[in-house]
Amino acid sequence: MVTMPSEAATDKSLIVKMVDKGMDVARINLSHDSEQTWTAMVRHLKEIEVTTGKRTTIFMDLAGPKIRTGKIVRVSKKGKNRDYLKIKKGNTLVLVKEEKAIDSAVHQNKYLAKNSVPVQLPKIIDALQIGEPVYFDDGMIKAIVTEKSADTVTVQIQDAFKTRLGSEKGINIPNTKLNLPSLTKRDLALLPFAINHADIIGYSFVRTPEDVATLYRHLDELGANDVGVVFKIENQEAFENLPLILLEGMKRKRIGVMIARGDLAVELGFERTSEVQNQILWLCEAAHVPVIWATQVLENLVKTGMATRAEISDAGLSTQAECVMLNKGPYIAEGIETLKHILIKMHAHYSKKKDSLRALHIAVQALEKLEKSVQG
Repeated sequence: MVTMPSEAATDKSLIVKMVDKGMDVARINLSHDSEQTWTAMVRHLKEIEVTTGKRTTIFMDLAGPKIRTGKIVRVSKKGKNRDYLKIKKGNTLVLVKEEKAIDSAVHQNKYLAKNSVPVQLPKIIDALQIGEPVYFDDGMIKAIVTEKSADTVTVQIQDAFKTRLGSEKGINIPNTKLNLPSLTKRDLALLPFAINHADIIGYSFVRTPEDVATLYRHLDELGANDVGVVFKIENQEAFENLPLILLEGMKRKRIGVMIARGDLAVELGFERTSEVQNQILWLCEAAHVPVIWATQVLENLVKTGMATRAEISDAGLSTQAECVMLNKGPYIAEGIETLKHILIKMHAHYSKKKDSLRALHIAVQALEKLEKSVQG
């Protein structure tokens, strides 16, 4: 699976090259671009199928709730606008509901402080509590909540592996309970488009079996009986509920699971990434559900043209899944070709690998939840 860059809408030869190198699934991220861009990508994929005879499965990712920083605007000493905030360990940041930040731009009120950071999802401000951790930009910046008001939350930076916090950067709040719908109004508006053009829909921010039932209800209303659904496991709640998500998910025939390792690593801790991804693989193997191995696969190669030894080893392990996802980059063709060779060589070795399949704690918890629900 390969994430389509925006250029794929105007440069058909780019997709031809990716298909030629071995791309089987084209991922279109509905968080970015527009229906016009996505339609052009689909048209190119269909045309290439006719001319080459190679069919590419189309995967469309619903965005889900956007837990990200908003638009950051700062003016440098030279009078130039920049879309980031300079930070370091020990700094305090004031998280502001984005609509308050926008309003402040007009009225010059208290929300325009130099260390203010707008957030796109106002409910984050409401849900965060003092003492809870907040991670920015894939965990590169860690902070702790120190103060809270009706419209703002103050955090102090505990660790910073970057010196800048920019606009549109992800926010993870693993210890905070968010009462959010997994399907946003925008997702529901785009769902008819997705089912008309995609073979598979990626379900972001799924956390519970109830979330699965909600999507299935909307798909049934639209008469989308054949579209595939992939559940993206990207937070702690989804991981802990995975057995129940799978049981609900198997009410339809065409389902799969994506291990979103980037968000999972931040949510559960980097040291648990290997353990958790293997547990997901084991659970899905027991359920006979295919898995997509995603996030940072051959990332250095795709972005710079040179692979690291560690990511080559990681790509080798990915053969345990049924599908591997590469993200976009200037050297994506080289990345696809390299991954293809690695998977071909490693497949024979891992076809003989047997795991102990010991009882998993989350499976035991799931059985206990089921038992309580039946008794209730």
